[in-house]
Amino acid sequence: MAEPSRELIALAQQGDSQALTQLVLGQQHYVYSIAMSVLKNPEDAADLTQEAFIRLFRALPQYNGESRFTTWLYRLVVNLCRDELRRRGRQVQIAAPSDENEESDQIASIADDDRWSDPAQALDSHELRAQVRRALAQLEEHYRLVLTLYYFEDMKYTDISAILDIPLNTVKSHIRRGKERLATILEMQEQPPAARAAANTPQSQPQGQRPRIAPLHLMFQLAGR
Repeated sequence: MAEPSRELIALAQQGDSQALTQLVLGQQHYVYSIAMSVLKNPEDAADLTQEAFIRLFRALPQYNGESRFTTWLYRLVVNLCRDELRRRGRQVQIAAPSDENEESDQIASIADDDRWSDPAQALDSHELRAQVRRALAQLEEHYRLVLTLYYFEDMKYTDISAILDIPLNTVKSHIRRGKERLATILEMQEQPPAARAAANTPQSQPQGQRPRIAPLHLMFQLAGR
């Protein structure tokens, strides 16, 4: 997760086009990743990424620095995702079902701080990161979103709690349970993750490919700048 400098944010708030461009380039990957974790469709995630930056340009003057910029931005993205699913007649379940909430305190007390323990050890290589992402897509939405923020955006428990507007213990519970379910999915694969990743490499998305969003100058125009 790349936190922009205060100087860059201040310039962007003043309408500096170069600063705005740097903000987009620095955050585009993270915004797209969050959108993809909720919408699970590349074109939908790219469209929402574009909409998120248009909203960012309009709302940027209201950012007062009380929270981390990335926390503020990613919460905006999550809310846009929720709005989109509501428009489609769906809901994103961020909080755990009631039976899990009963155990959240107990689970949170043993939630480990080792970000790379199983199954996260698979993130040590690019190929296996793709394998884990495919497994994440099979999780329930609330687990998928929390684990995406934790593993791939390298966010802290407190940041995830603020972004998703859920209790800290619920975040820890989701991470603990989500890791267990993710490990189960990976273990059920017919081949070891490394072999499956190698087999899927020719069909995988090129590493340098980015979501198709509108050119920056067009987004500036749409945002009214």
